[in-house]
Amino acid sequence: MTRTITSVTNAFDIIKHIRRHGGATVSKVAAEMDLTPSTVHTYLATLREANYVVKEGGAYRLGPQLLTLGEFVRHHDKLFRAAKEQVEELAEETGESVHLIIEHDGKLFGLYERFGENAVGIEYHNRKREQPLNHLHCTAAGKAILSELPDDEVEGIVEKSGMPRNTNQTITDRDRLLEELETLRERGYAQADEEQMEGLRAVGAPVVTPQSGVVGAIAVSGPTARLSGERFEEYIPEMVVQAANICEINLQTVAAVGEEPA
Repeated sequence: MTRTITSVTNAFDIIKHIRRHGGATVSKVAAEMDLTPSTVHTYLATLREANYVVKEGGAYRLGPQLLTLGEFVRHHDKLFRAAKEQVEELAEETGESVHLIIEHDGKLFGLYERFGENAVGIEYHNRKREQPLNHLHCTAAGKAILSELPDDEVEGIVEKSGMPRNTNQTITDRDRLLEELETLRERGYAQADEEQMEGLRAVGAPVVTPQSGVVGAIAVSGPTARLSGERFEEYIPEMVVQAANICEINLQTVAAVGEEPA
């Protein structure tokens, strides 16, 4: 069993509590975490000293130091540096929302997004970036990533996170999901047809390297009114797959010469 330090776990749980509620008081944190108010106050004072939280009146909210950590993680990620230009070009060419997604511990994290001139749901996508998406089975990027994993690993992720129904189109049967993933492996891209949100479709392609396997996915999402017919079935998939392939080449070039992408 992995050894952990309780005080460190508590500190991060307090940060998560503040994020979840958009701010919190000592008493509310103490009640939720079953800690004494004096203990919570000590944690918050320590986090405040390091600028991880700030105090406004009697409440605490997340502090600016966390901004620098997030930016550091993103800008030092090899996939971000290899894919940034492709994401931007894809947003300009399609006019839709383009997402660069990574998976960690069975969750999806938005590494980078750009919005084309016709993009919809920008506020929704911005909110999604504030916390990981806990389910891979209902998004194009998630299914694209799952399609590159062995079935036993897919089953482990599904077992851990579940397959909740978001809409009438959401796949909630594990065997059906595995069958679809087999098809996705053959054609090289995934589609989500109103599976996460009604009225929204998406196409995603995995980014795979010989050294690391699947490292993420690129996806384009938009309203069903525009992502339909040939555009949904051929045009967008071709562009997404092409962008993912260029990212793969960029990553392999970096691995070959031992340098970071520009």
